Amino acid sequence: MRRLGALLWLALVLLASGYLALRLHDGLGFRTDLLALLPREEQDPILQRANDAVTKALGRRVLALVGHADRETARKAATTLGDALLATGQVERIGEGIDVDRLKRLGALYFPHRQSLLSDGDRALLTAGKGEEVATRALSQAFGFAGLVDAGLLRTDPFLLLPSFLTNLPFPLSRLTPDEGMLSVTEDGATWVLVSAVLAGEPFELDLQDRLVGAFDDAVRDMPGVAVKRLGAVFFAHAGSRTAITEASTLGTLSLVGTMLLVGLAFRRPGPLLHNLLALGVGMTVGLSGSLLLFGELHVAALLFGSSLIGVAVDYSLHYSASLFDPLSGSPSDRLRHVLPGIALGLVTTLIGYAALMLAPFPGLRQIAAFSIIGLVGAFLTVVLWLPSLDRARRLTHGALMLRAAAGLWSFWEARRWRGVRLVLVLGCVLAGAVGLARLSADDDVRRLQAVSAELRHEQDEIQRLIGATTAAQFLLVQAADDEAALRRQEDLAATLAGLKAKGSIAGYQMPAAFVPSARTQRENRALVATALDAPLLAAQRASLGLPPADPNDKGPNSKAPEGVLTLGDALASDSVPFLRELVLGPGLHVVALQGLSDPDAVRAAVAGTAGVRLVNPTADFSALLAKYRHRALLLTGLAGLLMLPVLMWRYGWRGGLWALVPPGAALILAPAVVGLMGQDFTFFHAMALVLILSIGVDYAVFCAESGVEQQPVTMLAVWLATLTTLLSFGLLAFSAVPAVHSFGVTMLVGISIAFLFAPLAARGTRHNEATNNARLL
Repeated sequence: MRRLGALLWLALVLLASGYLALRLHDGLGFRTDLLALLPREEQDPILQRANDAVTKALGRRVLALVGHADRETARKAATTLGDALLATGQVERIGEGIDVDRLKRLGALYFPHRQSLLSDGDRALLTAGKGEEVATRALSQAFGFAGLVDAGLLRTDPFLLLPSFLTNLPFPLSRLTPDEGMLSVTEDGATWVLVSAVLAGEPFELDLQDRLVGAFDDAVRDMPGVAVKRLGAVFFAHAGSRTAITEASTLGTLSLVGTMLLVGLAFRRPGPLLHNLLALGVGMTVGLSGSLLLFGELHVAALLFGSSLIGVAVDYSLHYSASLFDPLSGSPSDRLRHVLPGIALGLVTTLIGYAALMLAPFPGLRQIAAFSIIGLVGAFLTVVLWLPSLDRARRLTHGALMLRAAAGLWSFWEARRWRGVRLVLVLGCVLAGAVGLARLSADDDVRRLQAVSAELRHEQDEIQRLIGATTAAQFLLVQAADDEAALRRQEDLAATLAGLKAKGSIAGYQMPAAFVPSARTQRENRALVATALDAPLLAAQRASLGLPPADPNDKGPNSKAPEGVLTLGDALASDSVPFLRELVLGPGLHVVALQGLSDPDAVRAAVAGTAGVRLVNPTADFSALLAKYRHRALLLTGLAGLLMLPVLMWRYGWRGGLWALVPPGAALILAPAVVGLMGQDFTFFHAMALVLILSIGVDYAVFCAESGVEQQPVTMLAVWLATLTTLLSFGLLAFSAVPAVHSFGVTMLVGISIAFLFAPLAARGTRHNEATNNARLL
């Protein structure tokens, strides 16, 4: 039967290996967006749609400033950089903002409706009966302004209402000015030229990152003496993904090499080393292939945490191999039969812990859980089905000193001479736990999840300072029955936003209604122009400009203007208004983009009473979800412990089951306490580490509970080796530069060490049961 199982397992491993080889040949897909690890809780679908659209639009935007003391050098370098980005094929378009061509297209869009469009300043003057000021300004521009004013425009728009409307549109990048087809700003004698682009794909795609950032860096290297500053999610994602992949490779290599050295030094024979490598290799292969089959692609965090599976997957083969030190060890089948209850129960309890991760609605964590569950089952089946057939090793006779040293911890908890030290240790742990937990505070700010390049952060700040505040990730969502109602709602909101801008809560804002006023406002503007300008001032204005009187049979300047109004559909179809497509998500669903948001609470309070308007703050929303799921992670830990308890009681009785939970229970209390003593804030990733500490800690407790008195040194040697390999894997994550991974690693390092320290206590309940059973037999 076992031979049939071994053959079936071999066939499955070969299939998994073939599938993995095929995926490697086609190229593995890895996600690098750390926000993909975060929960996607059910919420208002409209809000989610708006959030995704704005986040996608911001994420795909790339900005660069190319600076040099010589204007022509800066312009030439900017053109070269733009061409290099376009040549990668990863850029959808180059150029954004206001240039001469865009102004011409804007003019073509707005010109037919010129009498219906008024800047806020002109509308206020006409409403106040100060039409003369509008007329005087137009005359001064006509005789002294050389830009957009020409005879044709003056004939059709003698009050120059359209140029006033265009120049007061709230375009972003406010400090930049058009300069022969390019946007630039001058500071301290240097000319800075904007290069903007929109990515064709997602900024978190590794292939896109490599191609675009590589082309960007190559172009910059070929421009000596030219200063270049960059801004865009793709640059931050590239730096983060390189860090994560490098760490996964480095930590995985250190863990594997450390495990090999540890096993080699302990057993001093190639057989146990090869057996452990086989179990580990099979576990990693089936874990990776199974995860790819389930999810199609993996997050780099799954790869990073998956590399840490090394320290857990070898536990079963280590316990099998450690039985070679047992003087009573028999054949390979006998040794497997001896350790099978312990490693099987250990697998079950560990899988319960990892299964708790599957209950969390975190895509990345589900991938990690699936990777680990499949990998651990693969390593276990390899030990059970293959190792007895492959094992030709005889009992090991060396290592007496090593066995005595390993058994020292067990002796510490049993010998009378250590009673005083044990009491001091327990009281010290109680005191440290109380103080640490009292000092512990939570921080769920999502911005602390990933390492941010200081250099890129500095360049981002410099770009924002040079070009003006860029659009924030926070925005106002305006929802109404249709576009007309949404535009009116924005117009009613304008005074509130102007007040917030005056107070410094925001630096600016862009709303669709500023580019395309509502039909109601356009009709009001048309009537206002007719009564406050045309009727009293038109004849005199035309005479001052040297224009012939208006034809009495004509309707005047409005004769060529259509009776209809400019619609959002017209503006979107022309594709001439910057960013308008990003502000209009659908009929009646609009976005008001905020610039330089410094006080979200003030904005939220200001719009709280406005129907159909709400502030969307993705960062705060994600942080709130992290706080919620941090609490849920703690509940998952408690649930996992409750699920383990019946299994442990079934094996050891109620008292033995409780004793088996003492070591991991101590770790669950002391690990967060140590985090508090270290001055770190407790995060979701600290909480999720507790789930694994529970499952792995119960593993160690089970191995000790299964051990007879004669096997204590061998059992403790196996637990020592398992602990060290786990610390080599999960513990090394404490040195990660990614804050989320670092938090997880620190908690694992502390928690696993404590679980190991208290592991021999799990045997007390089983000895009590044995004594009770013996008494009953007598």
